[in-house]
Amino acid sequence: MVNPEEFVGSSWSGVWSESWVPQADAVIVSMGLEIADIEREGNGLLRIMIDSAAGITVEDCERVSHQLSHLFMVENVNYERLEISSPGVDRVLRRVRDFERFLGEEVALKFKRAIENQKQFKGLLQKGEKTPYAILVTPEGKKAVPYVLDFEFADLAGARLVPHLKF
Repeated sequence: MVNPEEFVGSSWSGVWSESWVPQADAVIVSMGLEIADIEREGNGLLRIMIDSAAGITVEDCERVSHQLSHLFMVENVNYERLEISSPGVDRVLRRVRDFERFLGEEVALKFKRAIENQKQFKGLLQKGEKTPYAILVTPEGKKAVPYVLDFEFADLAGARLVPHLKF
């Protein structure tokens, strides 16, 4: 069940607060997957990104699309096109459980208010000393000194994984 308290900052809004989301979440969880994000586009596109610890396959997307199409018909969910996909390498972190899952990973955080004239930070996500989470920021430059930035979820405007691609 989708719970607004699970969300970082004010990211529980818009499409996440629609009445069908808890039912879709239950269907997806019953398939051993989770909702990573939901978006509505102006052209009638409803995009649902799914994830699991094992990753997502095309077959997973097909199964979810099939199940949700039936649910949405019964629930009269308004959309023109349904797109089911993985969240991608620069996955949005929306829920507290995302922060737990990606501890130790590099993240990009955007704050609602500037901290020492800066709103955006990149660093390694870790447990905070004063708050539930923090990031270890390593500034660029020869004399730059790494520092830990503790933060409250309510201070965040957004959070994403920083992609690291290996070819």
